[in-house]
Amino acid sequence: MSARPELVFRSTEPADSWEDGLVVGSGRVGAVVHGPGDELRISMAHERFFLPANPRPPAPLLHPVLPRLRTALAAGDSGSADELLGAALTDAGFTDLVWTDPLALCGSLTVTTAGGCAATTREIDLVRGVASVTWRDHSDTLHRVSVVAPRATDTIELALEAGADTEMRIRLALDTVDDTPAASFAPDYTGTVTGRVRAGDTGRLEIVDVAGRILAAATATTAESGVVWRRDADGLEARVLVPAGARRTVRVDLSVIGHPFVPAPAADWGERLDSQERAHGSLVTTSLLDLDGASDTVATTTERLWREARSGNPEAVRRAIEIAYISGRSNIISSTGELPPTLQGVWQGTWRPAWSADYTMNGNVQNGALAGVGVTGTPELALSLLSLVLPHLDDYRENARRVYGADGMLLPSRMSTHGIANHVDRSFPHVFWTGAGPWVLRIAADTVALTGDRSVVDDRLWELVEGVLAFGETATVVVDGIRHFSPSYSPENTPDGSATPLAMDAAIDVAAYRDAARAARLLGRARGDDSLDDRWQALASSVPDFAVAPDGTLAEWLDPAAQENAAHRHVSQLYPLWYETDEMFGADAPPAAALRQAAQRTIDAKVAWRAADPAPPPGRMEMAFGLAQIGLAAAALGDAETAVQCVEWLSLLHWRPSLTTTHDADSIFNLDASGALPAVVASMLSRSTVDSLHLLPALPARWPRGRITGLRARGGIVIDRLSWDEASATVEVRRLAAASWLCPSGTTTVHAGSGFTWADEHGGEHGGARIVELGEAPVTLRMRRKASTTAEGTTSAS
Repeated sequence: MSARPELVFRSTEPADSWEDGLVVGSGRVGAVVHGPGDELRISMAHERFFLPANPRPPAPLLHPVLPRLRTALAAGDSGSADELLGAALTDAGFTDLVWTDPLALCGSLTVTTAGGCAATTREIDLVRGVASVTWRDHSDTLHRVSVVAPRATDTIELALEAGADTEMRIRLALDTVDDTPAASFAPDYTGTVTGRVRAGDTGRLEIVDVAGRILAAATATTAESGVVWRRDADGLEARVLVPAGARRTVRVDLSVIGHPFVPAPAADWGERLDSQERAHGSLVTTSLLDLDGASDTVATTTERLWREARSGNPEAVRRAIEIAYISGRSNIISSTGELPPTLQGVWQGTWRPAWSADYTMNGNVQNGALAGVGVTGTPELALSLLSLVLPHLDDYRENARRVYGADGMLLPSRMSTHGIANHVDRSFPHVFWTGAGPWVLRIAADTVALTGDRSVVDDRLWELVEGVLAFGETATVVVDGIRHFSPSYSPENTPDGSATPLAMDAAIDVAAYRDAARAARLLGRARGDDSLDDRWQALASSVPDFAVAPDGTLAEWLDPAAQENAAHRHVSQLYPLWYETDEMFGADAPPAAALRQAAQRTIDAKVAWRAADPAPPPGRMEMAFGLAQIGLAAAALGDAETAVQCVEWLSLLHWRPSLTTTHDADSIFNLDASGALPAVVASMLSRSTVDSLHLLPALPARWPRGRITGLRARGGIVIDRLSWDEASATVEVRRLAAASWLCPSGTTTVHAGSGFTWADEHGGEHGGARIVELGEAPVTLRMRRKASTTAEGTTSAS
């Protein structure tokens, strides 16, 4: 196996739509490169530019109707509950869904050359974060445009090259051309803003609203002296002479009014690429996956490899997974700045973005974009979630008061520019989903557990911990000593046969609060404050137990009156298995065994449902992060074959030749798969708690040999290298100095995956465990395959 996979990839398929374009991003700004070579378009966006196009009413005043809603739900009268909800929403003025402010375009830069376009090659360099398009005109002259967004800046730069003296026309405009078919869930924002231009030595495009206020701006400059930007009908144009064999550069700085502007320092093109390799490339190469996939050469295209993989060639499948792993991580890194990636990362090419291209907090952010950042070596990127969430604590308090009449904080299901829970109708009663707050606490706690960084737990985060706890205490209803979530909503499903999605005790709400109690204890420990521990424990101990549904699956609603509905893209009831396995599932007692068996039946049912029609809607291969929900749970149960099935579906059905990803199978530009696939792969190769590490818990037989670098585990553990083959496995592992407080003894219990035992002893049937002292110096541990297990056999964890 090579020391490092090749990280420059090529495609010869055209990018007729922006959704098929190549992407680059600094974290703060992004560019999509699309269109034919002789009229190449670079669509630009900024992480802070959300168009103020939608109303912002306060959360609906619903708490007065809660007593009647709760009575109807407790009686199993879903029809009355639906009518009550509908009337209350109408009275509150919520007749239509209120959408979040959408991620918007900051303008388009178009590069035009004469001579046509006879043949095109597109190239993405994942280490340097550079997208390039090379084409030959009809006279066989070669042209090349390369685009980069220097890490952590608000700048996008282009390099222009040609094989003969060429005049390239550069046009900057607020392009209203939309080459993506509008979807039913995509409001049209065309015409809500206009572009205003200023010409001269620099070209400045100002985006203004209907009142004439400047919202954002794009300022273009060229390194070549004497270039003048001139007005045209609705934009700016400059003409740049590119001598044969020379390079000319164009720079665009994006700024959003009210937010600090961070320009890239001046540098020539070579210096820029070197800087990018250090800043961007070091993050991308932190974790690399090698599954001994098919070897490919510089001439091999991504579309050719994917066709081979989809035909069933196992080596091509493994190579596609390797590329999906690294390109998915690159996509997430490129679109994570101060804020996390939206549904579309930091990229935009339409005025009709699906779901407003916002932050959808009922799974897309957590099981999608940010799912793998911590465990695949970049836990600092998860702090972007706190930058999104913490500025809006007062909104969460108002949500709690208006919706539930409760104290504390209720986080919304969708966010972009505020924290108001106002995205709701009878079919999607998102304001009654309470899991977002506890889920944020889990991600914050994992960031601390992976890094040992106690500074994460500042006063604002602790205020959120207190607010989420107070909401859980005051928004729930205690009956016979059991604390119930009512009304409750399991995203975005409806119990079978029910007239309303509302029910009592959605399993995800219960699971999230049980898990938040554990997360909050760790956050308090980091802060040196255990004052909330008893309250959190009391809350977690008083919620209903998880249950097995009459059909033998894991109940999605813990109210026996709510019937299961397996024909759905979400699998929210599997939350107890996604992070540190909930203790109700982790013991050997009969209830835990029954719950694990029920979870496995849920996994099997969901996989069978998708496999029956693995195509975009009206098929069943929709919502990529639903595959992550299944895959993460399967890995926790040691079901290696289901986990790898999810990985293969993600890589083969949700990746495009440009190495961007889609929400459904080859449909709707979306970043969920980019974050989900690395997370599932990492969970198959290691799982952890603060004081334990499980190696190779769900290694599939179809990965007989492989290696991964740069994984992270709770307890501040770094897995520098984990490799395996048909006979053995080796891991190099250490603990970060900053994390020593997490494990004062300095020791961690390390478990060999089932199918393996330690090289120097005979392990038990389910894999041995040993106490290992870990510090800053790497420790090498060696395992061997058990005599009864080969690479062709099953190697799944207990």
